[in-house]
Amino acid sequence: MKYYQLETQEIFEEFKSNKNGLTSKEAKIKLEQEGLNEINTQTKIKPFKILIDQFKDTTIYILIFATLFSLLIGHFTDSLIIIVIIVINAFIGFFQEYRAKKSLEALQKMTIIQAKVKRDNQIITIDSRELVLGDIVFLEAGDKVPADIRIIEQTKLKVDESTLTGESVAVEKTEKLLKNDRQIADQNNMLFFTTNITEGKVLGIVVKKSMETEIGKITSMIKEAKEEITPLQKRLNKFGTLLGKIVMIICIIVFVTQLIRLGFLNLINYENIISILFVAISLAVAAVPSSMPVIVTIALSLGVKSLLNRNVLVKKIKAVETLGSCDVICTDKTGTLTKNEMTVKKAWTYKKEINIDGNGYDPTFEIKESFENLLFKIGMICNNSTIYKKENKWCITGDPTEASLIVSATKAKIKINENKIDEIPFDSDRKLMSVLTDVNIIYTKGATDNLLKKCNYILIDNQEIELTQKHKKIILDKNEEYAKNAMRVLGFAYKKINSKSQFLENDLVFVGLQAMIDPPRDEVIEAIQKTKLAGIRTIMITGDHKITANAIGKEIGIQGNVLTGDDLSKMNYKELILALENNTNIFARVIPEHKQRIINCLQSLNFTVAMTGDGVNDAPALKKANIGVAVGSGTDVAKEASDIVLLNDSFANIVNAIEEGRGIYDNIQKSIMLLLSGNIGEVLIVFFAALFGMNLPLTAILLLWINLVTDGAPALAYSVDPYGKNIMKRKPRPHNEPILPKEKRNLIFFLGIIGSAIALLIFNKYNYLGIEYARTLVFNFVVLYELVLVYTIRSSFNVKFFSNKLLYMAVILSVLLQILIMYTPLSMYFGIVALDLKGLYILFKSGLLFIFISLFYLNFFNKIFRNKHRKL
Repeated sequence: MKYYQLETQEIFEEFKSNKNGLTSKEAKIKLEQEGLNEINTQTKIKPFKILIDQFKDTTIYILIFATLFSLLIGHFTDSLIIIVIIVINAFIGFFQEYRAKKSLEALQKMTIIQAKVKRDNQIITIDSRELVLGDIVFLEAGDKVPADIRIIEQTKLKVDESTLTGESVAVEKTEKLLKNDRQIADQNNMLFFTTNITEGKVLGIVVKKSMETEIGKITSMIKEAKEEITPLQKRLNKFGTLLGKIVMIICIIVFVTQLIRLGFLNLINYENIISILFVAISLAVAAVPSSMPVIVTIALSLGVKSLLNRNVLVKKIKAVETLGSCDVICTDKTGTLTKNEMTVKKAWTYKKEINIDGNGYDPTFEIKESFENLLFKIGMICNNSTIYKKENKWCITGDPTEASLIVSATKAKIKINENKIDEIPFDSDRKLMSVLTDVNIIYTKGATDNLLKKCNYILIDNQEIELTQKHKKIILDKNEEYAKNAMRVLGFAYKKINSKSQFLENDLVFVGLQAMIDPPRDEVIEAIQKTKLAGIRTIMITGDHKITANAIGKEIGIQGNVLTGDDLSKMNYKELILALENNTNIFARVIPEHKQRIINCLQSLNFTVAMTGDGVNDAPALKKANIGVAVGSGTDVAKEASDIVLLNDSFANIVNAIEEGRGIYDNIQKSIMLLLSGNIGEVLIVFFAALFGMNLPLTAILLLWINLVTDGAPALAYSVDPYGKNIMKRKPRPHNEPILPKEKRNLIFFLGIIGSAIALLIFNKYNYLGIEYARTLVFNFVVLYELVLVYTIRSSFNVKFFSNKLLYMAVILSVLLQILIMYTPLSMYFGIVALDLKGLYILFKSGLLFIFISLFYLNFFNKIFRNKHRKL
């Protein structure tokens, strides 16, 4: 029902209430029927679902298949090892996501709003959750609105609705009936849940509560929205599917060829078929990088911890990598790019202009130049805001623009010896505010052009002289100059009168201008420059005016065309796509629906979009974006809809998070390259040995040892590898790029082929020394060449050689464990023997050969890689 179109008497009848309020008995009955007045902002944490989600991965499916296959042929030890891997991976992911969700719960402190209501014809204070439809509520400046309320009576009422509508300026309200359909921002006889009263008093009736309120509807909408799958999930799923197909094809080829060979030899029997199946499962184990799910999860978990240290709370673990894929950041201006602290920087009279030092609301900077103090006095007395110090920080109540005028007046050491006795409040038509003091002086401030229409005189050298067209042109030119420099400008005037009956806004004396700015954050300019070098496009989306948005954009380095909300409303889908393709990077005076349209268009152009927001109105866009970024000072609904939360609101933290995401992705790539390069070699060794009827150079247990211990420990150490020095000087990954690009695939295939070729030559040449001896040689050579791969692969990422102590420890650990199983009784369980000096010399020669070939190819690879990036 559209309550803004109804008379108050009709609303009283609808809810069986009246101006004196409900009785306690009526309220109790209604509360039992309606339930508590609260917003369910949080999706219930379901630990079991979080745990089950950890198993939804193609690589995990392959490992489960390998486990069942091992059980089928009686290899219980192998099955147990694989099961342990799967469970460890699941629990690491589970605890990380569960902890992140719990951290968000702690961050979202659900404060209880107290509400003053009329019950039994008396005003009492109750918990706002106990409000019912038809309750008569009394609110004043500083109160938070506890439900959706239709205004009955009000006095000079202004409301901050920025969390709901995005409008940063407090809205003037009325009790009058409104006609025609209106958007929320234009329903000026309504108050909305969670908005704030900044000025005045109001009596109203509760017409909507809980999830039926406007904020409740938005909350419901974002809960039902489908989440976007992350780029890493897409790439890993694609990679896992491809790997599964390859494993199946190889296993089938080996099984069929071996079966045909046995058929020709008339050796087909149960034992031989089981033996062939054993070879097939060995291939499956060799092909699947068993430790990859664990390593990916740990790398992401470490990224989550690192980001928390950089004031970024990650809600979902796989969102970390999505940050590294980001190529567009859509950011709000106020509070993210700027400090959200209005500061007067210029004061101007017809004869003089001064600069005012200091930023924010700190009034301790003194104005030492002589200047017309009346200008500051008007700003201080024609004002309803206050400033105060709390925990060594200056804070405000009321409108930020008015607070900045108190700060400038305090810097000028202004003392007020007059008292306000009447006021004509600001409204959107006049764009002026006037007060009358007890010494019969009117003080007025407001929009310069509107103020000049009320002025007939100007104060010059303490003389009131007639205001001419020449004066007006100079004043308006100065006003425009300030506006083009991202400043908000107010004009100031006064008039002496004889009696209160003359309290009218006319015949005023113009005094001067004060120009204020919400200054950019100190770190933003550098952060914007960093995004440019990284190939990331930054788009500013703000509710501010076009001139202000453009000026701020130029100052911080966001350049391009500017469109307003009105322009967007007139555009169709294709026109907006064209505008985005033609370097439109600033959107001013937008509404929430526009944000979603912009994101939809960017995503249709295959961009990975990060979107910042703080208000309830931002929630749908945050949910739609590939990476929803809520600011810590924002609403709980925005945080619920987001993927990450900035704990200190700064744009620079988004850039830091992107850098972290890129680094994590690089480290995951290193791990996958190491695991796959080794696995390719292992698969080729087993495949060709089976194909040519040779004994197996590597058994399933040896393959598992290599995959888990020799590969696993260094691959895990990659998780803490420092990031390459040029990580933020390269373009984002192409949208359709596989998890390993072509040049990296070529590197690991080449090294895998060379390693397997040398291993097969060793096995064939030294087979005469006994199968166990030859197998031990191959086993140790594979371990050796994979440890060489650790540094070969790392060098391709431009990382300093000695920068990861943990990696050295992992390599040393792998070598020590290898010695342990070879020179202790454990060797009998692995089917290997202790190597003598001759065997060690064979390994030494083979290792040197592999190192030489690796270094030669790596030098060739790096030249190709550098040339590719020069072209970019």
